[in-house]
Amino acid sequence: MADEESPTTGTGRRRARGPEATARSEALERLKARLRGGRRSDDGGPQIRLENPIYDTIPEDEYNALVAKRREQAQSFIVDDDGLGYGDEGEEEDWSKAGFTLSDESDDEFEKPKRKKVEKKDPHIKRPSASSASLSAAASIMGANRLSSMFTSSVFKKRDDKSCDSIIDDVIAEFAPDENDRQRRRRVQLNSVSSDSGASEAIRINSGFSEKPSIGDSPDSIRGYTVANCDTESVRAVKNTNSSDLGLEKNYDTFKENVSCVEDGKDFSSENGESSIEQVQPNGHLVEEKVMKEIEVERNPATKNEVFTLNAKVSKEADHGLSATADWKALKSGGVENIVAESKVVREASNAEQYSEFNLDKDGLLPFYLLDAYEEFKGVNAGTVYLFGKVKAGNMYQSCCVIAKNIHRCVYAIPTHPLHYTDEIIKLEKDVQESQISSADFHKKLQDAVSGLKNEIAKHLLDLNVSTFTMTPVKRKYAFEHSEIPAGENYVVKISYPFKDPELPVNLRGESFCALLGTQSSALELLLIKRKIKGPSWLQISNFSTPTPSQRVSWCKSEVIVDSPKDIKIPTPSKTPVEIPPVVVTAINLKTTINEKQDINEIVSASIVSCNRVKIDTPMLASEWKRAEMLTHFTVVRKLDGTIFPLGFSKEVTDRNTKARSNVLFVESSERALLNRLMIELHKLDSDVLVGHNISGFDLDVLLHRSQALKVPPRFWSKLGRLNRSVMPKLDRKYKGSGASHGIMSCIAGRLLCDTYLSSRELLKEVSYSLTQLAKTQLNMVRREVAPHDIPKKFQSAESLMELIEYGETDAVLSMELMFHLCILPLTRQLTNISGNLWGRTLQGARAQRVEYLLLHAFHAKKHIVPDKVSIYSKETKLTKRRAPNGVDDSNFDEADIDDANYDNVAFNGDNKKSKKTSSYAGGLVLEPKKGLYDKYILLLDFNSLYPSIIQEYNICFTTVERSSDGSFPRLPSSKTTGVLPELLRNLVERRRMVKSWMKKESGLKLQQLDIQQQALKLTANSMYGCLGFSNSRFYAKPIAELITLQGREILQSTVDLVQNNLNLEVIYGDTDSIMIYSGLDDIAKSKAMAGKVIQEVNKKYRCLEIDLDGLYKRMLLLKKKKYAAVKVQFKNGTPYEVIERKGLDIVRRDWSLLAKEVGDFCLSQILSGGSCEDVVESIHNYLMKVQEEMRSGDVPLEKYVITKTLTKPPEAYPDAKNQPHVLVAQRLKQQGYSSGCSVNDTIPYIICNEQGGSSGSATGIAQRARHPDELKQEQEKWMIDIEYYLSQQIHPVVSRLCASIQGTSPERLADCLGLDSSKFQHKSSEALSDDPTSSLLCSADDEERYRGCEPLVLSCPSCSGTFDCPPVFKSICLLGSGKPTSPGMEDSNYNFWHKLHCSKCPEEDGAGRISPAMLANQVKRQSEKFISLYYKGLLMCDDETCKHTTRSINLRLVGDSERGTVCPNYPRCNGRLLRKYTEADLYKQLSYFCHVLDTVSCVEKMETKSRIPVEKELMKLRPVVDMAASMIQRIRDRCAYGWVKLQDLVITD
Repeated sequence: MADEESPTTGTGRRRARGPEATARSEALERLKARLRGGRRSDDGGPQIRLENPIYDTIPEDEYNALVAKRREQAQSFIVDDDGLGYGDEGEEEDWSKAGFTLSDESDDEFEKPKRKKVEKKDPHIKRPSASSASLSAAASIMGANRLSSMFTSSVFKKRDDKSCDSIIDDVIAEFAPDENDRQRRRRVQLNSVSSDSGASEAIRINSGFSEKPSIGDSPDSIRGYTVANCDTESVRAVKNTNSSDLGLEKNYDTFKENVSCVEDGKDFSSENGESSIEQVQPNGHLVEEKVMKEIEVERNPATKNEVFTLNAKVSKEADHGLSATADWKALKSGGVENIVAESKVVREASNAEQYSEFNLDKDGLLPFYLLDAYEEFKGVNAGTVYLFGKVKAGNMYQSCCVIAKNIHRCVYAIPTHPLHYTDEIIKLEKDVQESQISSADFHKKLQDAVSGLKNEIAKHLLDLNVSTFTMTPVKRKYAFEHSEIPAGENYVVKISYPFKDPELPVNLRGESFCALLGTQSSALELLLIKRKIKGPSWLQISNFSTPTPSQRVSWCKSEVIVDSPKDIKIPTPSKTPVEIPPVVVTAINLKTTINEKQDINEIVSASIVSCNRVKIDTPMLASEWKRAEMLTHFTVVRKLDGTIFPLGFSKEVTDRNTKARSNVLFVESSERALLNRLMIELHKLDSDVLVGHNISGFDLDVLLHRSQALKVPPRFWSKLGRLNRSVMPKLDRKYKGSGASHGIMSCIAGRLLCDTYLSSRELLKEVSYSLTQLAKTQLNMVRREVAPHDIPKKFQSAESLMELIEYGETDAVLSMELMFHLCILPLTRQLTNISGNLWGRTLQGARAQRVEYLLLHAFHAKKHIVPDKVSIYSKETKLTKRRAPNGVDDSNFDEADIDDANYDNVAFNGDNKKSKKTSSYAGGLVLEPKKGLYDKYILLLDFNSLYPSIIQEYNICFTTVERSSDGSFPRLPSSKTTGVLPELLRNLVERRRMVKSWMKKESGLKLQQLDIQQQALKLTANSMYGCLGFSNSRFYAKPIAELITLQGREILQSTVDLVQNNLNLEVIYGDTDSIMIYSGLDDIAKSKAMAGKVIQEVNKKYRCLEIDLDGLYKRMLLLKKKKYAAVKVQFKNGTPYEVIERKGLDIVRRDWSLLAKEVGDFCLSQILSGGSCEDVVESIHNYLMKVQEEMRSGDVPLEKYVITKTLTKPPEAYPDAKNQPHVLVAQRLKQQGYSSGCSVNDTIPYIICNEQGGSSGSATGIAQRARHPDELKQEQEKWMIDIEYYLSQQIHPVVSRLCASIQGTSPERLADCLGLDSSKFQHKSSEALSDDPTSSLLCSADDEERYRGCEPLVLSCPSCSGTFDCPPVFKSICLLGSGKPTSPGMEDSNYNFWHKLHCSKCPEEDGAGRISPAMLANQVKRQSEKFISLYYKGLLMCDDETCKHTTRSINLRLVGDSERGTVCPNYPRCNGRLLRKYTEADLYKQLSYFCHVLDTVSCVEKMETKSRIPVEKELMKLRPVVDMAASMIQRIRDRCAYGWVKLQDLVITD
């Protein structure tokens, strides 16, 4: 506002200024003069005090009266504002209301707006100060957006007014979107703000900000500022005690601003001559400047504040040419957008052909390629199956839905008395075979035989109101675990009735039948099994009808109805089309914000990238699918609630769509409109596959929940799938990584769901499975992440909003590229074709279901009745009544969760009463390793597919293994008939062998296709055993699983015996299906020849089992079970090369920092280098000293301190969250609005820190000091890395374990090299020795070595109560007799004890301090009882040095091969094992040491004959004194069973 623009009356005349207005104007002039540097005060800084406020305030009721008065003057108040259409009726606008229209006018129309003012009638009424019309226009456009940044744009740079900009903010406050905003602006208090920018005598505040302020910049890199070298100066704003309402938006403790310094004495002003004061938030955003009632600006003398910096290198990741966003932009500029219009024409043409006729074959049958299937479990459509796939219409393939109706249940009633074994039935069967009676007569007699059973079943069916049913006797086999059902072949009654009628109870029993099977079989299962449909394949549809458009129930282009499932057939090979139709794949990515009040995700943009004609039978190269004619994309974005889009965004949208010649960017005003638009556009694409990263756990869940909350019509949200629904299914929340819930899968029925997060977890082994990590490691791309709380900031400028849109499209493309890279579609299709289940379930990772359907198809072909499986809805009904611990609802687990949870651990699972991770039977055999460092060649021999091979070797199957009724252990089958399982496995193995032979002749894409096929066959065969030992499996058979693992243990043990006894070779380790043989050879050829000989000897014992050379190791460090590292020799084109292989070591676990892993790798490379022990130890010590110096000096990159750990449940569900660092970090992330990265199965990165200025190893718990790496980068001045923690808890444990078997170093020495207190690690040396069971044996030649670590015998004086260590009798006599010096740990006076038998501290004259034999015996007994009590206390300690959990309780959980009672209570956070803190070996060793101290007999026998006589004379004098104590301690020791061996356990006698 220029000075000449004084307020005017309603008639346009200039109104005379009053005294108050004049005072305000003069105050503003003085302020501007100060800021221009016109003059300076003597005290070194400008000080301005405004005695009176610039504007007035009034009560709310007076303001309401003013509003009413303005309404009356509305007609004269409306002004057009140069095309903006702005009209003010005197009342406040609610910009958040719907219906507010956006202006599409250009920015030039805002440059010179005009606005009439209302005459101020009441001088005490607070109103907006006179201003240009731009203010009101801006307020009306921006709504609740921050407005002060608008005044730095080019729209307002051409103004001529020179008034103080802070008054503008008071005007803006009156145009705030709601009352809360106005109250917030009025009530916020002013805090003192300080700046460390510089201390020069003069500063120049740069007001030349760029038009679009940067988003997300750091505080010291704000766009528009220039930085020069300057001293430190503190500038603070002081609040006058009289000013209580300063109108500031926020309080700030710190005010940081980059300024450009000029020479002392020069003026400071803005570039355009106007003074401008800008406050800057710590996050780099501008804060509206405010005019306070009284302002006092002082310049203080330069002061030095202590500044803390992070003690690690923070590297800024550069966005190089591998940027995923840049790659996507290049892909679009390369032609994608130029053909979008063409793609749209194709889509519209295909839409026009929606009801076009499809092609039929020459027999009038409809060739239909099946992709997905769905059935309704409840309601009038129960039992109806919807098949979704492709049909050919003209030269194109289009979507089609086949509705299969009238599928009937198939229930088998098992007679109580088997008919097959009756004399009458046996005679009738014989007569039929001899043609003495007809089949019809035989069937009639069978009907008569089961008439009683049929009548009883009919009564139960009529009770359920089932009116239509059929019953007929059939011959079926049963071979499973139901003890009431007789095994073998028998006649049963087959019951068939419609699915719309209620199911018979599972546990129904009767007088004439003992069980019902098939009551839980679904219509979809019966259709797939009976029609022999095995995954995506061609089908022939006959006798179909086409519904009218009003009768259609799907969104597919074509729809047909069949009234009988028998009209769906598998075509013969000669009639099967050769071509496999391509599919349409659509990637979805959502950007959401968090509604803090409701704690829900709200969608702000949805990006779609679609790829047409995707091959599903072979891999696709990037050059194939990254082509212009293959890709289509678009994004739908909405404005934030209560705001509008930033200036210039409309032009960007228009330009983008014009360039693409189609709508690739849709702009909507609300979230509901966004969802409607998204569903419409998705429907046009007619997608077959939806792909996304965590699309199962986030994107679809948010889409459907928001559609439900915003009441999106069913005709829109149902287009997410292919069924036209009217009611949304129940949406259950599921944990990330567990697949989509049943509700979500129902909503998208007809479209396959490819979640790259789930697939990558199954196919890859990564530290983290985030899209950022996978893009980096798998695609070599750099992905830009946008934090949820940063998304609203992207709406502050058109440029940043376009960046957000680019990021969304990039994420969609990355998920699609990851799908192609991992060949997910071809691989899962092959797996589904082999197993015969649904492709959609395979994509969701349902491995248990794959094996289940493979067995269902196999047993149905053999006329077997299979066990029942509880249906989805039956499970949900039961699970809804259960609540998981800590308030987590179990109802969100459906069939997939129960089937596939912990499927990897099936080898050790037991009955249903056990927990999921509990073993109820023994697993594989793991031999005790011979620990140490081996420098000769070691052979690793491995059985190929041990468990599947055992099944084939011994013909183990449900149909061959006889199970006893008493539950005793089964025996190997004696049946010569090949079982179903061995036959299935042999078929899979032969097919894989055939495919691998084909691979040798192929190359290129054909080779990749065959490789995918052989991988699918291998995965299926190896997972076959799992269904037997998995308690939730439909085919769970614990006796058979036990038999298989027993044979595995016997085979491994017999192999070890053969190698050691027959071949005289040394086996140093064995685990489940492999053994390690120490060759003792340096020659690789001789070592391989030795391996060949072993292989030949072992393999000739078996028919199907094969052992092979799996690894050849040059050197190996064997630490313990399942933990070793070795130099493996591999061959490429006949040339050997070496790699280091690590198994089970800390450096391969995720919960260790990269720094610890690097240090461990270096130590391991040195140990396995083959150098001398001295050189290895020296290099390790030097390296550790170098590392700790770099750490303490802050030269180690921050990324190397990151520790990662996976969430196994939601962060809020952890009862001990305060003790787990990753849980607390995840909870903070969730509070900050992150929707991903803090859910179940997410990997949480964190760093252990200390507060700046605090001591390392603070008393605060480790978990409380854990911070996310991004938190550290943002708060570098607050936190610092806890160096001591990383040295003592990360690096030292790793190194000490690796070096445990290396001579020349110790835990104390390693700690000293790391700058740690070595005394704290002394106990680890003794622990390392005690780990070796041989160290506790009392067979060492040297007594000092034998009893090392034992506590001394401490005697107390009866007179002075002093204590002293009692030396061994024999050693004391020998040392004093020979005059040799005593050992440094024992005083000379103590060795004189056995000569004088009294305390050395008491005088000898009075006889004080003499210890009698009884006293000696009692003190020895008391001390021995102390150690016995310590043993029976039963303390257990975890062997993990980072845990050291001590307890007396026994954990009965079993994990892996661990013994019962040894699992750490902190599992799975700790993988350590509980060991007795004081073992029976320690007790026996201690008691033996006391016997050694008092020994006067056996010690003489060890001496040479010539030296015995003088020593024996001295001992004879002491025996009467010592005998009582010696005999007593020997009796106590002999009671210890540890020292006894029962020969009857070793020798078998008659």
